Amino acid sequence: MQGRFNLSTSWPCGTFPAWPLFFLFLFFAFPSGAFAEVDYKDELADKAVALKLHEKRQWQVLLHYRPTLPGGYKSLVDDPAFFNSPSGKDDPLEEMRATIRSFFRTDTDGDLHPQCRFIARYKWLDEELEIDSSKLPGPDCKGFREFSRNLDPRSAVLIFPVSHMNSPASMFGHTLLRIDSGKESSLFSFAVNYTAVTGETNGILFAAKGLFGFYKGYFGVLPYYEKIKEYSNLENRDMWEYRLEFSREEVERLLLHLWELKDVYTYYYFFDENCSYNLLLVLEAARPGTDIIKLLPPWVIPMDTVKAIKKAGFDSGSALYRPAKATRIRHIETTLGAGPRLLALDMAFGRKDPGQLSQERLSREEKARVLDLASEYLQYRYSREMLSKEEYTASFLKVLGARSAQGLIPEYKVDAPVPPEEGHGPAKIAFGGGVKEGASFLSLKLRPANHALMDPDPGYLPGAAIIFMEGEARYNFTERKLTLERLTFVDINSVAPRDDFFKPVSWRVSADVFREEMRKREHRTVARLSGGPGLSYSASGGLLVYGFIGPEAKFGSGLDDGYALGGSVRAGAIRPLTGWWKAQVELMAASFGPGDSHDIASIEFNQTFSVKRDEAVTLNVRKEKFDGFYSTEGVLSWNMYF
Repeated sequence: MQGRFNLSTSWPCGTFPAWPLFFLFLFFAFPSGAFAEVDYKDELADKAVALKLHEKRQWQVLLHYRPTLPGGYKSLVDDPAFFNSPSGKDDPLEEMRATIRSFFRTDTDGDLHPQCRFIARYKWLDEELEIDSSKLPGPDCKGFREFSRNLDPRSAVLIFPVSHMNSPASMFGHTLLRIDSGKESSLFSFAVNYTAVTGETNGILFAAKGLFGFYKGYFGVLPYYEKIKEYSNLENRDMWEYRLEFSREEVERLLLHLWELKDVYTYYYFFDENCSYNLLLVLEAARPGTDIIKLLPPWVIPMDTVKAIKKAGFDSGSALYRPAKATRIRHIETTLGAGPRLLALDMAFGRKDPGQLSQERLSREEKARVLDLASEYLQYRYSREMLSKEEYTASFLKVLGARSAQGLIPEYKVDAPVPPEEGHGPAKIAFGGGVKEGASFLSLKLRPANHALMDPDPGYLPGAAIIFMEGEARYNFTERKLTLERLTFVDINSVAPRDDFFKPVSWRVSADVFREEMRKREHRTVARLSGGPGLSYSASGGLLVYGFIGPEAKFGSGLDDGYALGGSVRAGAIRPLTGWWKAQVELMAASFGPGDSHDIASIEFNQTFSVKRDEAVTLNVRKEKFDGFYSTEGVLSWNMYF
């Protein structure tokens, strides 16, 4: 029959079938191990699917998978190099299949081989599938061995450097991890740090780009003493250390995962996928049974990391406080009067020979403290490259020589402030009521982060305040109207006190939209940008006195020509009156010329009464003059932090 293949198994006389020759060729051309390899590769993949390993918590942790709607998963890692499958970012099953297949690759070797590059995944799958390594290539993971040997991981410590207002990336503080070895001093340990690669120094621009993931973030490992130098000596940041209750096996598991994250980027988001969030994902790899991410609020700041490890049981001990070099200097300053402090300053600047201190009418202990202060300040100035090595060495040796003649004195003890995790929550909701020119109203405020100047101070850096996206709505009983009173996009205040040894410049910046009252019950909505430098000084009892000057700009359809350009001056004082009572007075004057011409002057009195750690009552009274129109407003609010 035409058009059909002859499937008969008989052959004409004198002929020999071709297929035995074909299989004979295959037998010699391809060793039996090649077939076994193909079979074993599929066998492992099928076994993993049957065991549903892609649904296991460990696999989700190693790949940073988080649940999505409806019922799927998506990895938080954005770098394609982190995955073995093109669809691995949102397909855990296919990524697992591709990962198992990659272990059999022969086109690469050493640390680039998937068994080495994804060593945490390989070790876990080996435990689950009982892989016969004799059937796989045996790459030499030399780089990982050296990495592990250098770190020699025994234990882990979470480090929290407090906020640094002059660093855009650290206005909320920062968190990093310290890996301790068997060496006695932690200075020989290594720090694990996640940072966004920005090159940005403008805080507002950093925040704007960071909100929408314009930066890539990477993990890095470097000697811990370098981070101490950076945070404590250069940036004047106190540090808190929280020892994690991880076993050595858990720390080693964490290290395996860190190796997989080497040179891998994720997009940095200011309020959620930031340094703190990504660091917690690494901690989960040490103890995958704990879903620590579920303990976080929708937005995450570094302090949330500390609170999360406490809730998860990763740390249950007391935090260790490490004061910055500047904090230690300020403490020694408080032990001396004005005259001895100036003596130490003159010695540090080379204006007075330390050997002449013997002529001063001071006690032995006072002389020792003067020399200690000069010594500490010399080290501080050298660390900040204010002195050459030659200048530093010559001055420092003179001070040390004079100091050795004074003998021992009681050790300086810098009292630790309230630990950061014991401060109020960064988010706030406030219910209030008030009166303005005879019209009563109700007020509701919401804020996702972080801390205002008049919020309770414990756990926060006094004089440092940063607010993001705070909104206030009011219902006016007289007008029977609900309005959006104010929306603050960002409001940053750095009130940094100056003294003889430190000369920081205070600064503020604010961007908001608000209802401006020109005459009684006559309002207009304007957008405003303001900011500028300032000076601040401290006094006894925690008093902070400050002043700012800077430009202001307003925009809105209710303004003549749609805009107003001008400037403002403000001055004020803040003081904690008791451990639960804080008061502020502030005066402001602003004048606008180009565009809408008008003048504003105001005085306000603010008080905060702490009820509990996360509850406070505030009383605000404000008197304002707007081009001859006077208004007075008083508001009493109940504030709840979380």
